Amino acid sequence: MKRLQMLSLMCLASLMLSCVPQVFAQSNSGFKTVPPLRAFSFQSLESKVIPGNSTEQAVGFNCGSPLNAADKIGSLALLSIFYQNGCYTDGQYNHRNFPVQRGVLKDASGLTSFMAYMISEPTKKAAQFLASEHIVHFQFPTAEAYVVCSFDSASKVIRKVADVPAARVNTNQFIRIPALNASSIKGSVTYVFIPARLSYSVFTSLATGIEGATIRNDAFANVRKFRYTISGQIFDTTSGYTSGPGSWENQYGVNRQFYLVSKPAGELGALWQDKTSQSIKVTWIGASSYISPALRNSRSEILAAATSDASGYLYYLTIQDGNGAPSTSRKVTLYKAKSDGTAITSVILDGTAASLDMLEFFKSACLRYANGTLGLLLGRQMHNGHQGGIAVVFDAATLRILKHQGQTSSHSFGNVLTVNSQKEFVGIDLGDNYPRGINLHRFTGTTRQSTIVYTFKTQHATTAAGPGGKTFPKYDEISTSSKSYYKWSNDNNTYTELGGIAEHTSGYSIVFAGEPDSLKKSINNTRVGNLVNDARNIGLVKVVRSFQNTGGNTVLDANILTTGLTETGGFYTFGGDWSAQRNKGVVWLTGYSNSAEANASRVKAVSIGENRILVLWESWTPTSYINTHAVIVDSLGKIIIPAVALGAHVRLSRTDD
Repeated sequence: MKRLQMLSLMCLASLMLSCVPQVFAQSNSGFKTVPPLRAFSFQSLESKVIPGNSTEQAVGFNCGSPLNAADKIGSLALLSIFYQNGCYTDGQYNHRNFPVQRGVLKDASGLTSFMAYMISEPTKKAAQFLASEHIVHFQFPTAEAYVVCSFDSASKVIRKVADVPAARVNTNQFIRIPALNASSIKGSVTYVFIPARLSYSVFTSLATGIEGATIRNDAFANVRKFRYTISGQIFDTTSGYTSGPGSWENQYGVNRQFYLVSKPAGELGALWQDKTSQSIKVTWIGASSYISPALRNSRSEILAAATSDASGYLYYLTIQDGNGAPSTSRKVTLYKAKSDGTAITSVILDGTAASLDMLEFFKSACLRYANGTLGLLLGRQMHNGHQGGIAVVFDAATLRILKHQGQTSSHSFGNVLTVNSQKEFVGIDLGDNYPRGINLHRFTGTTRQSTIVYTFKTQHATTAAGPGGKTFPKYDEISTSSKSYYKWSNDNNTYTELGGIAEHTSGYSIVFAGEPDSLKKSINNTRVGNLVNDARNIGLVKVVRSFQNTGGNTVLDANILTTGLTETGGFYTFGGDWSAQRNKGVVWLTGYSNSAEANASRVKAVSIGENRILVLWESWTPTSYINTHAVIVDSLGKIIIPAVALGAHVRLSRTDD
């Protein structure tokens, strides 16, 4: 059994969200009282500095020394482990002097108490480089299974980091716990050792298999979180994808993991895939119960996208895993099912170059239902080796393709799709070249309109010699005395994350994270060289409903309703041609100024009324999560309710809705 944490859908009840989250608020109205989080705190009983002279049993020099009393405190010991030819302890190739506090973790009632140890970052780092690491060894007091958790005193989050089965426990020995590496600690970490038979949740049990807590209840919102215990190996929103803005992987994101679906009566569900068995399930959430029927996945393919219609029918797209290079198309299947999992129909789609051109699924896909049709935005690698996004419309009854609307962006690094009040599909996707920016699309089974709404800087080549032996001139306008650039580029970085689309009577507010410089300019080709160069901030641009169809990288005045900086610029392409760029009307909602300290990531935007948008995001250093935040703005980006911190119990997946 595994707890499906981020199917622990959050209910922002007092906001009365006008889309799916409101359905969830209704579906859980049976829980009239949801207590706050249980308050745990660490109480220190003893402290010492462990030098780290003891070593594990291994074949190598200095290994297998007796456990020194100085290297243990209570039931915990730190031992140097084998590296290449031995166990290092003299400080040349290992850290030393680990401050440790032995204590207990207690809840506010004082009735629950667990063994706990706070280990701080070593005060003496390896003089040469880190070879041998110091791993926690623990002597358990009782012969039974245990879980080891970390406790964050700021966020009050208790998180399991290791299981210790009863078969490994010997009450007369110190047991190595590989997941607990004291040498890698930054700051401090509190580890809690809990018999597996005991509950350590900070949430309150509400019904069989359901627990919940009120995260906050104030003028901003009543935020409640519910967690459901299910059978299966699920994606963990907190640990399943940990790439921050400064990580190369973050540019590509991760394919969506949980797809919100609903029934006509308002019951909310999440469609998801087991990470081990590849089985697909939909978990329907009731007021005091839930069920998880299985759905067909005939060839154990990847769940790529899913949605539901007003009658509660489910539609989901699966794609064969892997890369079929050089010429083997991936299998692509579109399914339709009843809400109880009963299959209605399925179609194997044409993945050849003549149709979907699917050599490999490229992580981003979004499916929506509207007026008897299904709209799809899909990123994939093509048979010619290139990567790009496409828009496709299907008949919802037969699942056959009605219209292939062609390429949307190249390369395509993410997409968001919704349905407007006219039952048209409205989406955005992120391209690195054709066009280079955030591209807005409105399409049906017959028509399509597309335009660029935001564009960004480009890193140019630092050598004159280009592909095919061609030599390019120096780019004097952005070159400096210490760095020369040349008039060609091949920059796949987008310096951007997609957020969402909020529809209003007068137009669409597009929300995203971008990388403006200190003057709020996004087309500054000197601010390059790293994955993050200026702090990532949340931007908003409002586009008219009937926007003009455009190509290229120039944002048109006639398409924009927001008042913000107008900037122009451009870049030299791979072949050395000049490509003009222009931004208009970008409003920046956050003011992060130091990219090493904080950046906006995992941005979400939800319309909560005619002129109100709830914006959610996480703050990150280039590599590490800091906090989760929310703000309410109007459709033009004016702040209505200032931003608040929601804390680590509210985590946002990189690409999920």
